[in-house]
Amino acid sequence: MTKRLTIALIALVALVLVAVLPVSATYYNVNNTIIANGSTVYIGEQQLNLTELAPAGIITGTQFGWWASAAQLGVTAPSQTITLANNNSFYVSPTLAPYAGNWYVLPYYTGEPAAFSVQAPSITVDVWDLSTGTAATGGSVIQGDYLAFRVNSNLDQALNPAYREQQGTASGWAPFVNASAGNVDIKVKSASGNTYTALFANTTDLTVKSITQQNVNLPSWFWGTSDGNQPGAGNYAPNWSTGAVDSTGQNAYPAGVYTVIAQSRLNGMYDNYLNGGATYTGATVSQPAMVTITSNTVSLSANVDSVVRSKPFSVTITGKPGVTYHLFIKGTSSMDGTYDNQPPIITANQAGVAFDPLTGPDFTQIGSVAYPNAVNGNYSYQNGGGKSLWSYVAHGSDYLTAGPISAAIGNGTFIYANVTLDQTGTRTVQFSTTNWTKAQQYTIRVEQNFGGATGFKSDEVIVQVQKGAVTIVAAGSQSYYLGEEIQFSGTDTESNDVYLFITGPNLPTIGGQIQSLDPRNAKVADGDPTTFQDVAVNGDNTWSWQWGTSSVALDAGTYTVYAVSQPYGTDDLNDVAYGTVSIIIKKPFVSATASQSTVAQGDPVYVTGTAQGQPSLGVQIWILGKNFAMITTEAVNSDSSFSYELKGTDTLNMYAGQYFVVVQHPMQNGVFDVYASPALASPSTATDTTSSYVWTAAPSGTASAIGPTQDFALTGAGSLQGSDAAEALVQAINSPNVDDTYTKLQFLVETPVITINPVGDQAVGNKFTITATTNLAVGDNVLFTVYSSSFQPTDKTQSGEFSGASGTVAVTQGTNGLNALSFDVDASTFKPDEYLVTAQEVLQPQATGTALFNVLQAAPPTATPTPVATVTTVPTMVATPMPTTVAPTKTPTQPGFGALVALIGLGAVALLVVRRH
Repeated sequence: MTKRLTIALIALVALVLVAVLPVSATYYNVNNTIIANGSTVYIGEQQLNLTELAPAGIITGTQFGWWASAAQLGVTAPSQTITLANNNSFYVSPTLAPYAGNWYVLPYYTGEPAAFSVQAPSITVDVWDLSTGTAATGGSVIQGDYLAFRVNSNLDQALNPAYREQQGTASGWAPFVNASAGNVDIKVKSASGNTYTALFANTTDLTVKSITQQNVNLPSWFWGTSDGNQPGAGNYAPNWSTGAVDSTGQNAYPAGVYTVIAQSRLNGMYDNYLNGGATYTGATVSQPAMVTITSNTVSLSANVDSVVRSKPFSVTITGKPGVTYHLFIKGTSSMDGTYDNQPPIITANQAGVAFDPLTGPDFTQIGSVAYPNAVNGNYSYQNGGGKSLWSYVAHGSDYLTAGPISAAIGNGTFIYANVTLDQTGTRTVQFSTTNWTKAQQYTIRVEQNFGGATGFKSDEVIVQVQKGAVTIVAAGSQSYYLGEEIQFSGTDTESNDVYLFITGPNLPTIGGQIQSLDPRNAKVADGDPTTFQDVAVNGDNTWSWQWGTSSVALDAGTYTVYAVSQPYGTDDLNDVAYGTVSIIIKKPFVSATASQSTVAQGDPVYVTGTAQGQPSLGVQIWILGKNFAMITTEAVNSDSSFSYELKGTDTLNMYAGQYFVVVQHPMQNGVFDVYASPALASPSTATDTTSSYVWTAAPSGTASAIGPTQDFALTGAGSLQGSDAAEALVQAINSPNVDDTYTKLQFLVETPVITINPVGDQAVGNKFTITATTNLAVGDNVLFTVYSSSFQPTDKTQSGEFSGASGTVAVTQGTNGLNALSFDVDASTFKPDEYLVTAQEVLQPQATGTALFNVLQAAPPTATPTPVATVTTVPTMVATPMPTTVAPTKTPTQPGFGALVALIGLGAVALLVVRRH
């Protein structure tokens, strides 16, 4: 079997695709249907003529094969085949979409070229503004702009003369002819819904250019190449002149949204190649391109109607895309740029915003007035009588001379600018204001002179600039101790910084520097921000500052704190915004108490109190007694309270006697000006081998060569003891060179004592309380024991049962310097006897107390007399006969155990009878 026959048999058993034309077609054109080898054919095309293909003999019934990329051409069987139903009317069925690429005549011979290449069509369209040179799809254009269309497509191969022709020739292949039918239609739909197939190409006459049957012969192809008013070879170049007028003199293209599409008209593919039964967007018709035509006007809008000065605002220009407009503030030429006499200025470094230069060759002297030589400043504004824009706005008297006023407004060049709009025809421009900006109404104008019939286009917007306000409050009650931190806060809508100073007793009239350690001798200076406390204002117009007063030299009194928008004191507040708050300054003090005036050895004692002024070092506590000295510091809490515990392990070793406590406050300078050195161990006694002395620090501000003063020896040889040491310490703190303050108290340390109060005689069955006094601390536990004094070891044959009680109770608060104890006793189980009471502190066995008392037999209850009128029947008692046997007679003795039991029984009966009566 030959190779050609084998391939033929394979083709016969392969899938046979018969190209059948659609039953009906509504949109197609017979266009370059005769194809040569290698020609691109598009899915959906119909009536293609394959008779010119090589090798010769392409007839009805010829087969074509397609090989997948992984297959070997001519070696393996084709991956897919089709059979030609009509060699003069080939239909590229959509079923071939999965088999894009080269197809070959079967049987295939090595070296033979592809018969054709199947491709899926693609098409898009964009709108371009020839007047601005920018893309306009999805944007807006000004009425009068010239527009073009860009078609991106792969349909250009249908017009390639090397592969396609419109009419066959007897001599064989020839370049295509009659290509004017075109392969693409462009359609424009107006906002009112009508569709244009031709567009006016200029604004001076009614020349129109078709947009259908276009020969799109490039992958990126343009319709529209000039502004439309340039004649070429007796005809106008194609474009869309949006400013054209129709025969009635009306705008041919009213303002609105226009929709542009590009649609394939190649050999019926628009009808044949569908996407689920619908037109195939992106393949045979483009996605719609939208463009908005707006009237040739310019508009200006502001983001706010009014603004507080020192805050920015912005305006938005809407006009012709890519066009430059003049933006300026009208009628401000009388402003000199000084404080409260400046207009808003255009913020620098904004996109699309250009200023005239400040100095240099772009300026010239015209007569006695200097004008910028730049185009913007020399622009003659509408109704200005030929005057330049620069002369219409605020500027310095001599803009060529550098100075603070000229710099503030850029010699006028910051008051106007050239603004170029973006491709959407808009631009937002920000204006800045400061506290130097005059509070008034401003008219902002945008303008451009287009010349000719168009002339001036302009718009205006009004923005009100208002003065801001400054507020200040002080946290808390507005009454503070020196040493505390005072929080000031508020708002400032007038400036970006707020300036603080203080006035009050003995302070400068203009105001004292609140940030100084001595505001009495440091006054503020108008216009000098370094003499004020400068606080930055946050983006939400709030500000805050904390004033630490620990080292500030101020007397107690009432003060006023100013918050000002500019660095000016009380003598120049007319043109600034400010707020005030009054505060009361008080001298700090310290107070303290001991938890108890009498302390038993081994019990703790607490020194608690209040130290106002928030001393950072806390308070210094001195405890002084006979041969005893102890110094410690204790932190002060945020509520000004403090508490120090002298532990029981310390008092356990302290001798009985009087102890003096001095609590020292460091006051404003935050330093303990009276101190012990060398540092004292805690606790320390006079028997220490190293002596410790009390010193007074040198007064602040004195020469460094002057050192501290030694006051007295606290420990060691020659030291002062007890009350003498305490008195000397107090005198040292009372020195006029010391700003510290103090409070003093005392307590007694005693040997632990428990004194039981007399109990008195008690009866069996009583409930009573044993009380005692003690110098033990409240909360200490004491063990009470109550037991019979006759309780002692006995013989085994003797009765030795225990009679008594025991329990632990806590010390409670007492009176007259002593605390109290109470122990409850239930004597119902006691027997008559003498009893011993002992009380002993649980943790300090040496603290004991004793007492004796008697428990007596309870008196028998007295019978209640029986009323005469009451008759009670007594049960008859029948005696049981005794046995007749007579027991032997014995010598009478004391009653035995049995007789005692009988007597007790008779007594019980008698008692029962008595009770029943």
